[in-house]
Amino acid sequence: MQGNTTLTALTHVTAAKSGSNPLVSLLPLILIVVVFYFLLIRPQRKRQQQQAQLQNQIEPGQRVMTTAGMLATVAAVEDDAIILEIAPGVEARFVKQAIGQVLDDSIDEDEEEETEEVDEVEETEAAAEEPKSGADAEVAQDDIEPKTEAKTVVDDTKPAETVKDGEQKADKKPSA
Repeated sequence: MQGNTTLTALTHVTAAKSGSNPLVSLLPLILIVVVFYFLLIRPQRKRQQQQAQLQNQIEPGQRVMTTAGMLATVAAVEDDAIILEIAPGVEARFVKQAIGQVLDDSIDEDEEEETEEVDEVEETEAAAEEPKSGADAEVAQDDIEPKTEAKTVVDDTKPAETVKDGEQKADKKPSA
């Protein structure tokens, strides 16, 4: 028995000299948990809170985009559901969680301004293309060159040959 007691005493003495502390062995594990909290868990909670706040502040008349990417206008807001107007006269019911983001009205105004500018450009181009009167009209017609030339299509198909029962065509062999 004395051999086991000496071995146990030596183990304790060696452990005391090396300064091993159970806390030191758990320190890397604790550090990993803290890093995961600050890099993953905390930002995800903030995003969830912002999304819930956004979904609770939705009002009729706002333009929204669903999580599937569909653009619509909010027609009505109920407890857990929202009625969206997808097209004029077409309404659909969605859960609030399906709303991905609320679109700014300033974006729609910018798009309207761009379409107005495009319309103005098209009007000026159309005015330039209007036929002119008198000698100017003849000059304008001469300046126009055709982009493609007209091609004549020739029908090279042969009339279908009729085969009576029991006859064979001269070019083809009968199938077995």
